[in-house]
Amino acid sequence: MKTTNIKHVAHLIELCVNHGISKVVISPGSRNAPLIIGFDAHPEMEVFTVHDERSAAFFALGLSEATGEPVAITCTSGSAPINYGPAISEAYYRSIPLLVLTADRPVEWVDHGDGQTIRQRHLFQNFIKADFELPEVQKNDLLELSDSIVNEALNVLFQFPRGPVHINIPLSEPLYGIEDVIHEPILTKQIKEENSLSIQEIESLYQEWDGAVKKMILIGQMAPEELSKLALSPFLADPSTAILVENCSNVHDFNSICHCIDRTLAMLKEDELDHFSPDLLITIGGAVISKKIKTFLRKYKPKMHWRIGTYHFEEDTYRALTKSIPCHPNDFFKLWTDRDLNPQSTFGNKWKQRDFMAEESHHDFLSETPFSDLKVFEFLVETIPEKANLHMANSSVVRYAQLFNPSSDIHYYANRGVSGIDGSTSTALGIAVNTPNRLNLLITGDTSFFYDSNALWNAYLPSNLRIVVINNGGGGIFNIIDGSSTADQNQLFVAPFEADVQSICQAFNVHYLFMDSFKNADQCLQDFYTIPADNRPVLLEIDTRQIQSEKLLKSYFERIRQDAKG
Repeated sequence: MKTTNIKHVAHLIELCVNHGISKVVISPGSRNAPLIIGFDAHPEMEVFTVHDERSAAFFALGLSEATGEPVAITCTSGSAPINYGPAISEAYYRSIPLLVLTADRPVEWVDHGDGQTIRQRHLFQNFIKADFELPEVQKNDLLELSDSIVNEALNVLFQFPRGPVHINIPLSEPLYGIEDVIHEPILTKQIKEENSLSIQEIESLYQEWDGAVKKMILIGQMAPEELSKLALSPFLADPSTAILVENCSNVHDFNSICHCIDRTLAMLKEDELDHFSPDLLITIGGAVISKKIKTFLRKYKPKMHWRIGTYHFEEDTYRALTKSIPCHPNDFFKLWTDRDLNPQSTFGNKWKQRDFMAEESHHDFLSETPFSDLKVFEFLVETIPEKANLHMANSSVVRYAQLFNPSSDIHYYANRGVSGIDGSTSTALGIAVNTPNRLNLLITGDTSFFYDSNALWNAYLPSNLRIVVINNGGGGIFNIIDGSSTADQNQLFVAPFEADVQSICQAFNVHYLFMDSFKNADQCLQDFYTIPADNRPVLLEIDTRQIQSEKLLKSYFERIRQDAKG
């Protein structure tokens, strides 16, 4: 086949394919021309072109998140790779495998006034699983060294815990040459054995479990279907175990699990909080959205905290960590399959009772609530089609969503690794492209939407993508959180701005709909979910700028607290 005539780049691409990478997102540039030419020439590689590097990296993150398979990204030198930073940090803290290939100027020209030349080596060192730099291969004597480095990088990429891996590639001109050759680099794969617990370690866990009267399992962000409900089932029936999840946990059981942590915590009276703190806390998965549960567990510390899973670093979120257990949660829970859980309390039942009570208050309050951010979320979550993917942008959107019970057939996604607003739309788009048989609904705020509007500057916008922009006139989260909501400079935090969602849609040929009340909501929703004749995505702007939604939200929690007092 015809490919780049820069041999070590051609070898790199062949090794990527041989290791199992089948998708690459390129951002056009001259310095990475050999990589673009080589990837495009390979028959087993699917190539996506996205100009904006920041959006491209989040788009690749979504492609990878949808399947769990690594995705490559490549860009030119200079400021271009810096734009990868937000998505790479998100991938690192979410253990999402991205192969980051940054083209670079020759080493001798760094800091010597050459254009598009910065210090790219170790550029992502604080949030990368591993980074490498290839030698410039002018002669075949360095070709084997380059192959060895690429093999090592790819082996690290595929090992658990997953995460982004960076290869910096200095390249000299000429860059656009091609040749008709077959490259056969030596493939080296490493098989890393998974960690397993010894008999003594398992027995120690059993003893500590039996000694704990009150147990809590707190599940953070997990991929859909990652946690087996069958493995978890013995704990669902255990009255002494409280199980707390969020929508992003993608775990559902409405009889046993507390799904809405913040509203349930609001149902606990001040003088009984200590009785609802666990002796043993077991945490699995990634980030937990609820700041309230973090504050609660840091104040009312468990005697023991087990963290289950393989991670890049030791993380003591609740300042109570006693055991870090490096195995998959399914394997951990299976240890109790044939063992009596020996319940010694009704701790779990008490949590679930308060969860039911909070849900009743929730429905009572919403039955009286007018058009507002909170009421809009009720409208949206109750009308999502079956078997959809729901993407939640950060700040107020993802927090509002946690106040509503999840649906068992919906998959929930959010960029909660570092919780930035900078790539929510791009990530949702990547997942939508890689899940063509599911509707993908993104709910985003106006600030998040404009921040990542370049996501729509993309040739792969699919017909299964729907976007809701809740326009509350700026960073509405700052009207909710303590501190900024009462600060004299509140408008500097909320930072309202003049920008037009409809104009963005016109610029990128996206169908536009508008709501500012529930007057024509049913017809609007029908139009929103209907596939247009041209198969373009549809965006619905819901304008709540005239409503003081933050006051309603505070009243919501106050109502639950008052109901708790009886």
